Amino acid sequence: MKKTMIALAAASALAMGTMSVPQKAEAHAWWVIPSIVLGAAVVGGTVIANSHAHAQAYHAAPPYAPRGSVHVAPTRGCYLQAQPALFGGHRYIEVCR
Repeated sequence: MKKTMIALAAASALAMGTMSVPQKAEAHAWWVIPSIVLGAAVVGGTVIANSHAHAQAYHAAPPYAPRGSVHVAPTRGCYLQAQPALFGGHRYIEVCR
């Protein structure tokens, strides 16, 4: 029995030593290229969808529509007066009677 126990202990020591041998590290990042392709597809789809959404808004107005802010003022008795600005130059204010 003593010989059997010694043989089993030696066999288990060899088995544990064989299993615990360090393995070579393999850092294969297989997910990098698919994630780049998927990210490009998502960003491209977002850009295309955004351009189509804004294209409808730009084509809805006729070409003669006013752009920017429209300022309506009475035409009689109003004029622009130049005043000196704080840091040099002039600023123009509207004076109405």
